[in-house]
Amino acid sequence: MEVFTAPADGEAPDPGRVVVHRIQPLLAIGNAPLIPRLSRLGGFDVLHLHYPFIFGAELVLAGRLGPSTRRSALLVHYKNRLVAGGTRGILFQGYEHTISPLLVRSADRVCVLSRDHAESVPYLRRALRRTPDRLVEMPNGVDTEAFSPGPDAGDLRESLGIPRDAVVAAFVATLDRAHHFKRLDLAIEAVARAADDRLHLVVAGGGELLDRFRETVRAAGVAPNVHFLGGVAHARLPDVLRGADFILLTTEPPESFGIVLIEAMACGLPVVATEYPGVRAVVEEGREGVLVPGGDVAAIAAAMRSMSELGSDGRTRMGEAGREKALREWAWPRLIERMDGAYRGAIERRRGRKRTPE
Repeated sequence: MEVFTAPADGEAPDPGRVVVHRIQPLLAIGNAPLIPRLSRLGGFDVLHLHYPFIFGAELVLAGRLGPSTRRSALLVHYKNRLVAGGTRGILFQGYEHTISPLLVRSADRVCVLSRDHAESVPYLRRALRRTPDRLVEMPNGVDTEAFSPGPDAGDLRESLGIPRDAVVAAFVATLDRAHHFKRLDLAIEAVARAADDRLHLVVAGGGELLDRFRETVRAAGVAPNVHFLGGVAHARLPDVLRGADFILLTTEPPESFGIVLIEAMACGLPVVATEYPGVRAVVEEGREGVLVPGGDVAAIAAAMRSMSELGSDGRTRMGEAGREKALREWAWPRLIERMDGAYRGAIERRRGRKRTPE
């Protein structure tokens, strides 16, 4: 396997199994790197493109304009829609009506995080109706050994001055414009609305919006109960989660799955989350957690209070159900087998296309 990507933090996998090409982009606009080499990729059985990837999607499509006999099979791994406000929102809408549908139509296989989420996206819904065999449900995965139940070994509460008898909600997200839909502002307002001194919120995540959210906390008068950790390395995240009593996700569309949900569930935490297609595919109401209407601060506050009132035993029962589900549905070995099947299906479809003129 070979991976082509822009420069990024972190170490590459074992070079004996995966070759990682970190390519300096010709230019980058926000999180969109322009890497012309992507249009010239060849010699592979399958090209696996993660979407959204502005510039990358266009370059892969451009590279498929030659004779079909020389093309690799294309698998598009669809994560979420492009959504923003202002001028960026207008540009994203244009992209969503042109490049995105074309990419889905060109793919030999389209991996979606859940059927529920696919039904909420018009061009994926059309693909489900016309060629249901091309869409493969492929949820995100979690390392269930690294993310597992355990004590607060990192002494999170002590380091933040949180009382031992407090009920702690963990909120994990990148706090930048690209992740505006995570809606930390709703979580902060819910803490204020809950008016329960035992409830504390620990926020793991950095970004250019961090200072703005610190000011939101001060303005809401809940500074003693909201704690910012800043950016947290992924390897440290299990310790943060183990120091909490439940995970809080107050997201809105285009949230498509919520990886932190399955990481927290693998650690044995129950969930309070806003109800959207991607979240419904992960959490069963009343079993692994509580789902509330999106944008409803009063409902979020009530759910946080109910999680507090469940007590340690009640939260443990929900957390155990979540851990069982993580092992059953999102552990890596099961998903690797499913991905191998998606690759084989993409190759078989591409071979069929070669025999039949397009």
